[in-house]
Amino acid sequence: MKFQCYTLGCKVNQYETQAMEQQLLALGHVSGTDADDCDAYLINTCTVTAVADRKNRTLIRRLRREHPQAVIGVCGCYAQVSAGEVEALGVDVVSGSGGREAFVQLVLDAVRQKKAGQDAGQQVLLDDAMRRRAFESLPAGSLGTRTRAMLKVQDGCCNFCTYCIIPYARGPVRSLPLEQAVAQTRRLREEGYREIVFTGIEISSWGHDFKDGSSLIDLLEAVSAAAGDMRLRLGSLE
Repeated sequence: MKFQCYTLGCKVNQYETQAMEQQLLALGHVSGTDADDCDAYLINTCTVTAVADRKNRTLIRRLRREHPQAVIGVCGCYAQVSAGEVEALGVDVVSGSGGREAFVQLVLDAVRQKKAGQDAGQQVLLDDAMRRRAFESLPAGSLGTRTRAMLKVQDGCCNFCTYCIIPYARGPVRSLPLEQAVAQTRRLREEGYREIVFTGIEISSWGHDFKDGSSLIDLLEAVSAAAGDMRLRLGSLE
């Protein structure tokens, strides 16, 4: 299968898209380009502003128009909070801001069924983001470079600022367990990366969900010991 991924929004979305790409490549599928007619298009959406929502819809409509025979899968924050709007655009698979591996599997199933001449109908995979308690661990890394890797260590937000939809799109704070962060940092160093960008929705809140006094400082001390001489970069602190 030939596929192409599109990402709108923040570095967390970029991280999650590259994780999905890694999953597909590991299964033997091939990444296409804008010049190709791919079997599947995966769109990871953003919803922080009305402009972002409009960009999502514009991209989905364009891909549906230009590739009528392809499977179109849409995931991300816009799909999480506005699933009905996404479904109305005629896509094949709709998922939210979690369950990336299951989303990829639904897209693969839809491609197989379409090639077999079967009509699976529209597949929708959504949960209640506010009920999430576990961190969804995805493979760290990068595509196209062995210099800088991304590692998501935190997800969600509990601030509920009046103007912000993110807590509803991402759910409450969840943190990557310390031992997993250390193990992934060590693996990235061994693979030859020279820099890690730690990403999250609000990484200053890392550890708050553990309720044991853990903080971002504890994470940084632990990963610094595992990183050796790699550069560590922090993003989305607040």
